Amino acid sequence: MHPPAKASTGRPKVQAGQRNDALANLADLLRTLRDQHRTNNSRLEARTGFKRQQISRAVNGQEIPSADLADALDTALAAGGAIRRLRDEAVREKRARDLGLDPSRQEEPVDANRRQAFELAAASLVAAQMYREWTSSAPDVLTLDEIDDAINAHTVAFTVEPHQRLAPKVWKTWKSAHHHLMNGSGRARPQTRLTVAAGYASYMLSRLSFNLGDTLASRRFIRLAEDHASQTDDVVLTASVGEMVTTLAFYGRRYQEAAVSARKTAVVADNPYTRARIASYEARALGALGDAEGTRAALNRMRTSVTDLPLQPGISPFGPAAAEMMYAGVLTRIGGGVEAEPIARAALAAYEGGQAGGFEDYGHALLAVAASLTAREQPEIDEAATMAGKVVDMLDTRPTASVSDRVAEIAIAFTGHPTVEPVRDFWDRWQARPRLELTTGQA
Repeated sequence: MHPPAKASTGRPKVQAGQRNDALANLADLLRTLRDQHRTNNSRLEARTGFKRQQISRAVNGQEIPSADLADALDTALAAGGAIRRLRDEAVREKRARDLGLDPSRQEEPVDANRRQAFELAAASLVAAQMYREWTSSAPDVLTLDEIDDAINAHTVAFTVEPHQRLAPKVWKTWKSAHHHLMNGSGRARPQTRLTVAAGYASYMLSRLSFNLGDTLASRRFIRLAEDHASQTDDVVLTASVGEMVTTLAFYGRRYQEAAVSARKTAVVADNPYTRARIASYEARALGALGDAEGTRAALNRMRTSVTDLPLQPGISPFGPAAAEMMYAGVLTRIGGGVEAEPIARAALAAYEGGQAGGFEDYGHALLAVAASLTAREQPEIDEAATMAGKVVDMLDTRPTASVSDRVAEIAIAFTGHPTVEPVRDFWDRWQARPRLELTTGQA
């Protein structure tokens, strides 16, 4: 005996023809999870206690389910809260559109645990299913051109657009690429081109998921990107996948694994565009391990590999300013704060003077200066806290997991100075903002 069917009262109604992207994403997720669990609406009726017609309207995107129904489906389909979060986002989107607002243009702070404009955890469940099912196929050349254009547009936007706004655009491209992989004819040349595009879209979603604090989603997307990369000879895609694997290991505090992964990537996917950044990630991991000699050797390889090649999909460009920012930041991990300070300040000047760009790297440039001021025998806490405070302001509108994690590391040095005014100001801002809950190391 299952509980009696629950009545549905007060459920937000979506007017005919009214756009609701979150509701469409919710319907996609429900259908995918229903297929994954080899169930149907009648069985879900028995498991949830809700009427089959209510479930059908939710699965078909005809109606926003009630909160109780969303919770029941979340439990029945083991969605980890993704169904409820998408349901709540659909309600917010409907209310915004009823008021004549564009939900995508709202500039409220992002709480990655409860309320993202786009639910990457839900999307990653679809990716996990796609990994099991995708088959060889190919669309026409015009469609391929459009997908390639979209990938290039995302690449240009990646370092400047807030990631919570960029994610749904990349997801749309990802769905298009994988739809054609599953439904095309399988001709060899367009098949390879489409697989590369799908691989880059999967890589971007992995990186976006990580930057927004969800390593489980990031791992799902990078596994799919890795599979796509293995089907092609695109060395930048392969290196980009390796960079993301290394990053996940590093921020999961698995430093030895991160160093080995970077070294392996440098061998199997060596190319001028990614060479310097991969070397810097090996240096970062070795620095965290306390291997001063290995760290400096990797940093020297990084410096000699820096280029100013044009922007490509995959790993972000790694020019001179990024290299010097990384050089200084890694030196502080092995106690070289005094040596690192002038290098860090020169890198920061390049970002603030417009010679280099990208909000994530700019945040790390600020933190490289802050770290150089704390990683020394006589720390300069005032200025370090001021620099960290600037980063907190940036994180309010452009949350990034790697930057948040580094702020937390550097802030340890502030704990013994509670009466210093910049320190008090930093803690007030840091504790007040809606932060990412870093899930690194848990997946």
